[in-house]
Amino acid sequence: MSANKKVRGEIMGISEREKLVLNAIVDYYLTVGDTIGSRTLVKKYGIELSSATIRNVMADLEDMGFIEKTHTSSGRIPTDMGYKYYLTELLKVEKITQEEIENISNVYNRRVDELENILKKTSTLLSKLTNYAGIAVEPKPDNKKVSRVELVYIDEYLIMAIIVMDDRRVKTKNIHLPYPITKEEVENKADELNAKIRNNEIAINDIEKFFTESTDIVYEYDDEDELTKYFINNLPSMLKNENIAGVTDVIEFFNERKDIRELFEKLIEQKAQENSKSNVNVILGDELGIKELEDFSFVYSIYDIGGAQGIIGVMGPKRMAYSKTMGLINHVSREVNKLINSMEKDKNKRV
Repeated sequence: MSANKKVRGEIMGISEREKLVLNAIVDYYLTVGDTIGSRTLVKKYGIELSSATIRNVMADLEDMGFIEKTHTSSGRIPTDMGYKYYLTELLKVEKITQEEIENISNVYNRRVDELENILKKTSTLLSKLTNYAGIAVEPKPDNKKVSRVELVYIDEYLIMAIIVMDDRRVKTKNIHLPYPITKEEVENKADELNAKIRNNEIAINDIEKFFTESTDIVYEYDDEDELTKYFINNLPSMLKNENIAGVTDVIEFFNERKDIRELFEKLIEQKAQENSKSNVNVILGDELGIKELEDFSFVYSIYDIGGAQGIIGVMGPKRMAYSKTMGLINHVSREVNKLINSMEKDKNKRV
């Protein structure tokens, strides 16, 4: 698509007739995965326009950049611009069934008192409900979220710090000291450190500095205990139609934990800047600026815990069942937020 066409499509208004035809073209492509011609549009969608008129409307939509011809057919398929317009202006979110509501409730009815367990359950549930990759991401820890720290004496040169967050997440750090330390000294350090935490004098990323100003100390993070955990369930489902090279690229990307965390943190910041009231969001792969994810879409919702934000959602092919998926994520998101609010109230009662 040329830059001029894209600009023209964004500036020009789109008529009700053009919306009707565009909605049918996108719906057919999402459902069937094929191009659609004017005759099929009339027969399948009952559009009360002549084939000649529909062809003219399709030509206008193509000129505006919403649809395009494929090399093998005279029919049309949506462009990314067409997808975006459909998702923001035309899509009607499907209501979920009573059976789906009950299945979701059954998962969350069992008492869960840790955020990590809620997110594990959610990523598994979303993948089962949608057949896409279920994703759940913890919020990024900040200075105010540490509840207490327990120090475990391993030997005179090694301490394990067990960091308990306000939301009951537990993180670990191995701290290698360049000098020997006794068990009694570690206990005293723990008391002093927790006093500083209670007085908001120290942040999670400053805990190591508490021991010494020496740059010789080595801090080890276990991959399973990163400061921001994320859970991905059923990743292979989003790779079914990819070629071998494409599959390898995507798997390598998801193996880079730092890249994944940065991607989700970027999405949270982006939604905060937009000040969007939408509970469920869709972002197409080309908007992520990540080559490996260009052919995918991410449907997600942002949850809040103690002023910090995390993400739950699914990633799948660009040609996914958006209406159904958004309805499911909307309901699951409400259940997750209810569970988190209940967990927060219980925590406050104990304080």
